[in-house]
Amino acid sequence: MYYDSSDYSASPVYGLQHVPMPWWRAPAWHAVDSGYNTQAPWHRQHQEYNSRNAYLALGANGAAARSQSDALSEEPREIVLVNSPTSGAHDSLCADAASADLVAFDAEWRPDCYEGADHPISVLQLAFPASRRVYVVQLGRYGGKLPDSVSMMLVNPEVTKVGFAVDHGDIDKFARTGIAVTRGSVVDVQDQCWKRLLALGMSTAYGRLGLKKAAEKLLGYRMNKDKRLSCSDWASTELTPEQVRYAGLDAWVTLRLYYSTQYIAR
Repeated sequence: MYYDSSDYSASPVYGLQHVPMPWWRAPAWHAVDSGYNTQAPWHRQHQEYNSRNAYLALGANGAAARSQSDALSEEPREIVLVNSPTSGAHDSLCADAASADLVAFDAEWRPDCYEGADHPISVLQLAFPASRRVYVVQLGRYGGKLPDSVSMMLVNPEVTKVGFAVDHGDIDKFARTGIAVTRGSVVDVQDQCWKRLLALGMSTAYGRLGLKKAAEKLLGYRMNKDKRLSCSDWASTELTPEQVRYAGLDAWVTLRLYYSTQYIAR
């Protein structure tokens, strides 16, 4: 489900126009890429069998991880675009950030497509397991600064920040953008996914393990990684619904991968 922040009446980060909609009803544009969310029955059955055995072998901790992982559906409850400090979406984001003990994140920026290019982050995505919401924050609409509660969350060492392949650019982009993050509280789930695949006998080259491949192999979930979206203009004042969905699912899948691997990787 996708909401714009300009008329969102719940709480925190950036904005569009909200039309009340039952949580179980997907927006019209969801049907366009529904084919990417199909699952191969045999692969999913095989993956779940191995996954279940791995969790059982870990006893109580494994059971807790499995329970939390199962609680997260393939789609978040809401993907909320936030771009105004006076919106309900902003308030909702701030509330989730203030109470969070874990958040998954991802970031998008204008493509660095020429030598020497180093664009700052344009969009920051934050996925919260408690509310099952993902916020897609347009930094440009905030003057490049995050709400105080979000900034405090990112530097709070007690809040776990989960990213995928964060050492391959995201952390440098955070510094480039002036966003402070306590590095010791950041977990790169790519490493956990790689170890999990090894444990399940599905080896893959570490450097080639992207989010799409990890999601397909470990969650049985196929992501739409269309280059027309990944390399689109994320600094645009108005994001398309397709961009918002693409960005939101990146953070949500990262969150799901974390819970499906956190104990396996230890």
